Amino acid sequence: MFRQMADEGCEAIVMEVSSQSLKLHRVDGCQFDIAVFTNFSEDHISEKEHPNMEDYFSSKLKLFKMCKTGYVNADDLHTAKIPKLLPDNDIITYGIDNYCNFLAKDITITNSYVDFKVKLGTRNERVKTFIPGRFSVYNSLAAISIGLKLGCSPENIKEALLEVRVPGRSELVDNKKELTIMIDYAHSPESLENILNAVKSYTRGKVICVFGCGGDRDSGKRAIMGEISGRIADYTIITSDNPRTEDPEKIVNQIEEGIKKTNGKYVCIVDRTQAIKHAVQIAKKNDIVVLAGKGHETYQIIGHEKYPFDE
Repeated sequence: MFRQMADEGCEAIVMEVSSQSLKLHRVDGCQFDIAVFTNFSEDHISEKEHPNMEDYFSSKLKLFKMCKTGYVNADDLHTAKIPKLLPDNDIITYGIDNYCNFLAKDITITNSYVDFKVKLGTRNERVKTFIPGRFSVYNSLAAISIGLKLGCSPENIKEALLEVRVPGRSELVDNKKELTIMIDYAHSPESLENILNAVKSYTRGKVICVFGCGGDRDSGKRAIMGEISGRIADYTIITSDNPRTEDPEKIVNQIEEGIKKTNGKYVCIVDRTQAIKHAVQIAKKNDIVVLAGKGHETYQIIGHEKYPFDE
């Protein structure tokens, strides 16, 4: 595939390198110019993926032994260790709270955008992007640092961030009822906590969270995510995600065990279509409905089959 891309004139490739591809040596022989590690949290822990968090992290770390320059989040407890773990590598840091090479200051977060100041070249510039949430500041910092490395001008970087839209990531859905409905791919404990905290900070009404967990994947995170939603959201609708070969009701019950540890209000509706319908029916003008977990996906995996499903 890379050979074909090169033959057709492609000059750069941006690709996601999974921990599994690194662990199973699927990218051996690839020399990466730049690697980015945004954050690290509990995910992909199962018999079919990683036995524990140590194995997961060490698999991720292999990428930085295969690259010329690495960029890491200085505010993440795990990724912040990388410069010391690999002292001979060229590692650049970015963040908000800790000392780093690219530091965001004077941050403003609303329900539709974030803006902040960061040093671009010799000047402090104000940057704005229309993807709300604190995590969007981190992602923007990663993009800025790489853009500068590749020779992009500060003006082009700022203009690009103004225009960027990511399907299924903090994506607001226009609707006739004029409700605030957001689709987000949050499918791990940390990402769910991040998106719920982000919307909670600016929502005047209630936060209504609709989410489930995928089947045949890390079952340990299900109760954790239930507890997170119960703690942060005002109302949670536990439903299906991609159940695959597992019983979707069993997955819902495991999530429910976590939410029971909180005082959060919730209901279990296994059918995802009916769950979303219920959320829209009870939502009021100042509320926000967060449809978490599937994001950009246009299908639902039930058994071994993919069925059309576009939120």
